[in-house]
Amino acid sequence: MRRDVARMSITDHIDPDTYDTVRTIMGLFGIAYVLMEVVLNLNDLRDDSSNGTLLEWSKGKAIFIPFALGAIGGHLFLGTSDPAFALSNSMYPVLILAVLCGIGLFLGHKLRFARTKAFFSILLLAGLLYGHLFWSMDYLELP
Repeated sequence: MRRDVARMSITDHIDPDTYDTVRTIMGLFGIAYVLMEVVLNLNDLRDDSSNGTLLEWSKGKAIFIPFALGAIGGHLFLGTSDPAFALSNSMYPVLILAVLCGIGLFLGHKLRFARTKAFFSILLLAGLLYGHLFWSMDYLELP
């Protein structure tokens, strides 16, 4: 039986103190990432940043990276509260994303084709749509 997921509270899943700890850790990761990017962009090495590294990995066998980044962006910055897109368990979107990334990794190893910017853009937009519709943060009420 499907329960109403349009307004689940984050406390249905985790303790509020744990949520604060996770939020602090994620904030520290974000600050560390920004500082790392500043340092990498100021050094004299060409294409020595996370953007260049991720692009090179995507051109190789990790074609799932643009989709995953799009999904994370859609999850964090967009979102819908339309109950038609809500899944019955808030872990399902994460598990589906992991399976889709695994499929992308498998296909990246097995298929050989030109990986163009248009192809990466389509993957990024598909991930953004996935994160917006199915992995929306708007289904959870944060403390």
